[in-house]
Amino acid sequence: MNQQQVQPKKDSTAAGQTEKKTFADKLAEFIAANRMLLIGIGIGILVAIAAIGIYTAVSENTASASSRAMELAEQKLEAWSNETDEQKKADAEKALFESLDEIAKKWPRTIAAQRALIRKAAVLNQKKEYAEAEKIALDAVSRNKNSYAAPIALELAAISAEEAGSIDTAIEHYTKLTKEYLKDNPVAPHALFNLGRLQESKADYKAAVEAYKKLVSDFGTSEWALLGKNRLIWLTSQGLAE
Repeated sequence: MNQQQVQPKKDSTAAGQTEKKTFADKLAEFIAANRMLLIGIGIGILVAIAAIGIYTAVSENTASASSRAMELAEQKLEAWSNETDEQKKADAEKALFESLDEIAKKWPRTIAAQRALIRKAAVLNQKKEYAEAEKIALDAVSRNKNSYAAPIALELAAISAEEAGSIDTAIEHYTKLTKEYLKDNPVAPHALFNLGRLQESKADYKAAVEAYKKLVSDFGTSEWALLGKNRLIWLTSQGLAE
């Protein structure tokens, strides 16, 4: 009888330890489970926006030589993406990079140059050449820091830095992006969420909370804001949002 009374107490203690472990590991599990998805979404956003930019430029100014060159480069990019033969894909990549490099060199301070560099950086990122992708993306930013393409390139640089394991550098890029490019920037909500996520990974909860609160206050209707709210709720429940 006494043994029956003791056993439930032991089980209760074990359950409490399991629950405690679950709470302690929840943040790490969230980051680990969602990191690649969030990065993948980020790349998709950048590629989609770049494509829209190309369409707009060609539609508004079909006589623009740089726009025509970029349109041809887009066709080469599509050919590279669809190619399955290894040697043919390598040849297609060489032709694509030659076209993108020529655009960046011939029209160095134009939107076309920035889009060309963003495309090249995205391909390099896909190939897991993250250091070079970050370098090319930052070059795109420097071509015209006031254009709509600059924050897109900066986000790509941040994504590439994170993929390379340079978390502090990624945070620097995201911080710059969220401080200088919040207005009229379609990637801003995603950038704020990832800034908070990376700050969480470094246990800098104060900075993470600031990023999430900025996300919720400035972009409350976005899907990223909903994720940010969930993180704020969890951080608060753990006493980490003070």
